[in-house]
Amino acid sequence: MKKKLIIFVSILAVLAAGAYLGRGLWAGRPASGRQAPANKKSETIYTCAMHPQIIRHHPGKCPICGMPLVKKVIPAAGKPEAGQPAGAGQPAPGMGNITSVALDPRERMLANVATSPVREETLSQEMDTVGTIAVDERNIRKISARYAGRIEKLDVNVTGQYVRKGQELFTIYSPEIVATQKEYLVAKASEKRLLSSDFKEVASGTKGVLDAARTRMKLWGMTGAQIARLDKTGRVSDSISVFSPVSGTVTEISARQGDYVSEGAEVFTVSNLSRVWMEADIYEYQLSKARTGSRVEVTTDAWPGRTFTGRISFIEPSVNPQTRTIRVRADLYNPRGLLKPNMFVAAKIFSPPVRGVFVPSSAVLYTGNGNVAWVEESPGVFTMRSVTVGISSGDNFQILAGLKPGEQVVTQGGFLIDSDAQLRASASGGMATGGGAMANMPGMNMSGAGQGKTPSRPPTPAPPAQKKQTMPGMNM
Repeated sequence: MKKKLIIFVSILAVLAAGAYLGRGLWAGRPASGRQAPANKKSETIYTCAMHPQIIRHHPGKCPICGMPLVKKVIPAAGKPEAGQPAGAGQPAPGMGNITSVALDPRERMLANVATSPVREETLSQEMDTVGTIAVDERNIRKISARYAGRIEKLDVNVTGQYVRKGQELFTIYSPEIVATQKEYLVAKASEKRLLSSDFKEVASGTKGVLDAARTRMKLWGMTGAQIARLDKTGRVSDSISVFSPVSGTVTEISARQGDYVSEGAEVFTVSNLSRVWMEADIYEYQLSKARTGSRVEVTTDAWPGRTFTGRISFIEPSVNPQTRTIRVRADLYNPRGLLKPNMFVAAKIFSPPVRGVFVPSSAVLYTGNGNVAWVEESPGVFTMRSVTVGISSGDNFQILAGLKPGEQVVTQGGFLIDSDAQLRASASGGMATGGGAMANMPGMNMSGAGQGKTPSRPPTPAPPAQKKQTMPGMNM
């Protein structure tokens, strides 16, 4: 028994010594047992653009979506410099420079990509806003008492009532107008008696008193017909009727029957609504589209199918500090009175046309670092461009820089192309430059332009499975 134990211990000692002596040889060999290639410069892998986690060493199709795998060449990582961790200072494949995407006809059809030519043309500037109808202040007329007295009767006693020029509004009693009528009749009678007098100076003075009384009555609002009736009848009227000097709508009544009013007191407010104002607020960036004299078209739900036209007559010189808007005013003709004060309306403002380079608004993608557009430079090859956007006209954007007339710009499917570029860059270990909103979220600069890049290490293919090492006499 002791002899067998000694033999077993001897065998274990020999095996341990062999493992110690051969550890250097095992460390220098690959798991497969073949010599590792020396000075390997790059490695080719195949990955899916939509599923970058799929990595193969031979061409084929993605097991998830069935798309052909994309060929990628990964440079071999060099030796790190002294004092740097492994992988530091090595550029990541495709890092930050994927600005072109190639799509085959099948991929283009799946992405539903559509293009449109960049146009150089003259387009009108249109701006939609909302506003309200207001009374034209130039057509508001205040009717007041020209002398102190008492309102005996109101012939118009309801606001909103339409009155015509010359229509009777109210009747007022005033001791002053009664005294003036009497003075006029006395002067007239004296003039008749003194016409045959030898004293011409007395007759002339009487005529002056008569003319002064007649002028006073006219200034106090008595019409020529009222003065003629006074001449004919010779009877003094205790109450004098007051007539409307304009046609319009009564918007305010400040006195009622039986009220005493002083000289100059307002009694009626009459507004002519045949011409009204449309007031609207526009934002600061829209100010260049609103100019004095610009044509305005107004519609309202109250009158479907009808369009009222006018011109901008005034733009306020200051900005509202609370809403950051500017008020504009347009004159509108309203002959039938269809537009009522305080009515809500939809307005379209037209400014002088502008000539420039235009693209459909769907061609411009907004990012955190600017605006971009995808251009089809050759069939199936799309390149990203940084663009500078000017004014908007309807569904079109003016391009100040970045595009030329005649180029084909993507108007549909641009976000999918941008996402494809992001995924392809991610599959190769980097980020695409300046793509869509995912590539440039506010506060994140993923473009890599104008700054040093700190790439991550490229993805390393998984090594083939190693065979389990077994030692003689051990069952693993």
